[in-house]
Amino acid sequence: MFSDAIQLPRLGRLRLKEHGYFPLDGKISSATIREQAGRWYVSICVHEDAKDPQPARGNIIGVDLGIKRLATLSDGRTFENPRALRKKITALKRASRRHSRKAKGSHNRQKAKQHLSRMHARIANVRNDALHQATAQIVARTKPDQERPRVIVLEDLNIAGMLKNRRLARAIADVGMYEFKRQILYKAEQAGVQVLLASRWEPSSKTCSCCGWVNEALTLSDRVFVCLECGNVQDRDANAANNLAALAQ
Repeated sequence: MFSDAIQLPRLGRLRLKEHGYFPLDGKISSATIREQAGRWYVSICVHEDAKDPQPARGNIIGVDLGIKRLATLSDGRTFENPRALRKKITALKRASRRHSRKAKGSHNRQKAKQHLSRMHARIANVRNDALHQATAQIVARTKPDQERPRVIVLEDLNIAGMLKNRRLARAIADVGMYEFKRQILYKAEQAGVQVLLASRWEPSSKTCSCCGWVNEALTLSDRVFVCLECGNVQDRDANAANNLAALAQ
């Protein structure tokens, strides 16, 4: 292993696009090579002695996931959904039609396949980049103990069931909710942050975060929560995030 190259059996020494990325002081046990859209990637398994992180001592944060906005936090921060698939769906359909119309086994079909693969990879990369940036800022692993949230509260959403909704399935899949949860869990463990999963049946969106009144008539189209008991008027997602944060008190 070198700072700008990697030595692999039978392949020899290969230059890396990213320099100084791999740790050189750990024990390397295995390497996996894969190809995606014409680009080659190598993943290595490195064993290192990691120190236990100091427990975080910051404020509790509730996180409400959505479609219009990727995440709304109880501290007022929001992260926009890049909608990577929605923005490229027309071009993706056009590229798919071009690929299907090429003669099987032809050179033009192979080029159309590579172009389609690159588009899918681009969409996935845009989505993953937004998820990594959002989860990294929420966990705040590089910040001092008092600035990292001591507890992050997420909803334990039934994502598989949500994807059965024909009208919202594409939009829900474009968010990457399961990947968001996965990244929060492993990054929080590395940063000494506790993660609580609220029940999927918790009426966080329908409950007033000020007085606890429940609006059973609230629908998905209602983007503003209006409490008929105390008069609280609040953004629907912000109200849900506050209720999630209150569960950890």
